Amino acid sequence: MTHAWLIILIAVIVGFVTTYLKITIDRIFLVLLLVLWMGFGIQQAVVINALVMLLASLLFFRGARRQLSQFPGKIKWSVVILSFIGGIFGRWIGLHTSSRGLLLILGIYAVLIGLRLLLIKPKMVPDGKMQAGVSVVTFLFSILTGLISAGGKPLQIPVLVKGFKLSMPQAYLVASLGTIASTVGFITGELWFTKVIPLSNLAWSWIYFVGISLVMYIFEPLWNAKAQKWVTLLVGVLLTAVGIKLVI
Repeated sequence: MTHAWLIILIAVIVGFVTTYLKITIDRIFLVLLLVLWMGFGIQQAVVINALVMLLASLLFFRGARRQLSQFPGKIKWSVVILSFIGGIFGRWIGLHTSSRGLLLILGIYAVLIGLRLLLIKPKMVPDGKMQAGVSVVTFLFSILTGLISAGGKPLQIPVLVKGFKLSMPQAYLVASLGTIASTVGFITGELWFTKVIPLSNLAWSWIYFVGISLVMYIFEPLWNAKAQKWVTLLVGVLLTAVGIKLVI
């Protein structure tokens, strides 16, 4: 397969999965495919993915501005500040971690996400009272974002729903806000510690962002709950298998 067709195939896969799993920011599938199919080093792959996530965050922020404005002020800023710091800290750790170590973390994360998709089904519950403790959860996951540019929302949301009695929309909003802030922290840390982001990484991020967004635009009208169920099952199995492969 030629390089161009491989790029298109990756954009189609990531865009399709992102659409049917209703993922707005996180693109961890892109990291896996850049490493396994494109042969990119893990450090380059996570930077490209973080840049794609940053661009996706801008679109999410524009669409969710009204909901975010209703977020309690003190809690909102604690989530933003702690997640931003966590993203920087995670990036510092990531830059001092071997490629094998990062691939191991990526593999474990993929297995956890796969099992989450297969075993834990979301439950709709009433809105709960927002608590300051949610910022601790987003901080911990922001470190993961700094390490492998993974937002961790599939794992964050069940924790926020179960541990803090939030509804799914509330938990989704909290996790998304934390992911946005931690992604900005990642990019800030990358510039701070390495002093530069290569133009090639910027170019790759735009190519994949545009390609993935176009695929999402095409598939969005075709989305349905039945197809989502089967895509979730397939992705859960594949992520678990790929994660185990990276770990061993």
